[in-house]
Amino acid sequence: MRKIYGKAILFGLGAAFLGLLGGCFFFSPPPVPTGISASDGDYPDHILVSWNAARGAQRYEVFRAESEDGEYAKIGESTTTTFSDTEVQGNRLYWYRVRACNSFGCSALSEADSGYYLAPAPPLPPQNVQASDGTFSNRIRITWSSSVGASYYELYRSDVPGADFLRIAQLSTTSYDDQGIVLGRTYYYKVKACNSYGCSDFSEADAGFAAASAPGAPQNVQASDGTYSDRVRITWSPVPGTSRYEVHRATARDGTYELIGETTTTTYDDTAVTVGTTYWYKVRAWNALGYGPFSDPDSGYASAAGGGGGGGGGTQLPGQVSGVSASDGTYPDKIRITWNSVSGAKTYRVYRSPTGVEGSFSQIAEVPSGTASYDDTTVTVLCQEYWYAVSAWNDAGEGPLSVPDTGYMGTKVTGVPTVSASQGTYADKIVLTWNEVPGPTQSTPVVYEIWRAESYSGTYTQIDTVSEAENADTNTTVTYEDKKFSGTGNYWEKTFWYRVKACAPQTPSNVCGCGGFSAPASGYVSRVPAAPTNVSATRVSGGIQVSWSFTPRPGETVSFAVYRASAEAGPYTKIADGLSSSPYVDGADPTKTWWYKVQACNAYGCGPLSQAAKYPSS
Repeated sequence: MRKIYGKAILFGLGAAFLGLLGGCFFFSPPPVPTGISASDGDYPDHILVSWNAARGAQRYEVFRAESEDGEYAKIGESTTTTFSDTEVQGNRLYWYRVRACNSFGCSALSEADSGYYLAPAPPLPPQNVQASDGTFSNRIRITWSSSVGASYYELYRSDVPGADFLRIAQLSTTSYDDQGIVLGRTYYYKVKACNSYGCSDFSEADAGFAAASAPGAPQNVQASDGTYSDRVRITWSPVPGTSRYEVHRATARDGTYELIGETTTTTYDDTAVTVGTTYWYKVRAWNALGYGPFSDPDSGYASAAGGGGGGGGGTQLPGQVSGVSASDGTYPDKIRITWNSVSGAKTYRVYRSPTGVEGSFSQIAEVPSGTASYDDTTVTVLCQEYWYAVSAWNDAGEGPLSVPDTGYMGTKVTGVPTVSASQGTYADKIVLTWNEVPGPTQSTPVVYEIWRAESYSGTYTQIDTVSEAENADTNTTVTYEDKKFSGTGNYWEKTFWYRVKACAPQTPSNVCGCGGFSAPASGYVSRVPAAPTNVSATRVSGGIQVSWSFTPRPGETVSFAVYRASAEAGPYTKIADGLSSSPYVDGADPTKTWWYKVQACNAYGCGPLSQAAKYPSS
């Protein structure tokens, strides 16, 4: 009985244990954690990673990489659903993944999330600096990735590799259109990221240029001969100064060539082919100044062995629309979009985007194939840029979207001044000078906004405006005298920073907007006092009284020195020093002729001598 009882107990415990395993535990690793979140600047010295609990997990392993697709290394474990990463550098972006583990193993890695913390230090250099290569005929567009902790960026340019880079702009965005260039010349660009603690080192440099002429004909055009069963692949050598290429096709070497596609690379796959049919291809290059000549043709075909094809001779999708152009300020009440016709198109669909980002375009119109233009009158914001793309449609469906182009309604001011400020030249003002920026039209004067701050990266406040009409005496430069120091305390002991931008006037109504801010320029008034004024010398009891006028600046303590000479041209000898105020009585012989000058001094030194006063005055 005892043995049977013991076995019954063992059997009952085993069944209960198996029941627990089947009802509450897993015989496999837990699922992948979800809801991964890394803190974005919430903490001053670490990044907090959190996630949702995974069922059956006994612990979690945390992995980190320096890019989303980088190599993830394990940095720690946690039995909770949070992990504090303190072994990271401030102002730098990191990516995190988590996996859940138990005694049977670990899950796959979770989705990634990025995080950072803001350290009291300058940001890291910007990444992915790119300057456009012939995309525009009047500017080079420079873009870069944002830097964690950056409040603004400084853009530098050089026209010689390895030479000094000069700062050309300070801005809060991550793109800039450089218009102060020579067309066709290659320029090199670097960027610094800055905040209140300073600026980063330079980024890597990238070269760019604006198109000086239309590109040449592509060389070495080759179409595949039976290499593929479902396409003909066309390749060619790159053409300098090219923004994109057009591929044209015909069924005979000397036949009629029709546009079938557009690409920014030097390879194009023609998938709208019939297996076994030989096609002929030509390629031409495009940049902002127009199309280059066609290449020599080459033939190609898809292999019949694969049995594939591109429609067996039925209706094909229309090709990509080329030559899309949106008007830039040509009209006061609309944006006109034009494009090249596409063979086989029945209608064209016009799309618009506020950003130009892929996936952000929305259809705004559809026009018949006999029309290759559209007027967008639905825009309401004067001078705001919009992106436009066009596709062709027929019975087979919609062809690919065109390469987009930007346009805006109204006329902009786009130039950026180069500003300099006087440094200690004047005791009561700072004089700014800058190059004149062309108006949006020949008859439109430009208004300049003057902004000032008390530090390089401080808060800039507009202090005044000046128009070109107020500087009619010069054709190339504009000047402004800053005397507006009220409320700035001891202004004469400070350095001020200035930025200027050119703007369109309030009228006419279709003119709007401002160009970019200039790079900051520093200036300051003279630290030493100005010369006293109204100096006079008169006979009084006991000698000759020298009097003068002087108004000290806010917080300025001055003393005075008096100089005397027997001739107006001098030499002048100091006869009194350390005087606290006017007047001073000189005991010189009053029967002789004397000349007097007065000088003001402060803790920084002494200013210039005043104008001479003669005694006696007649």
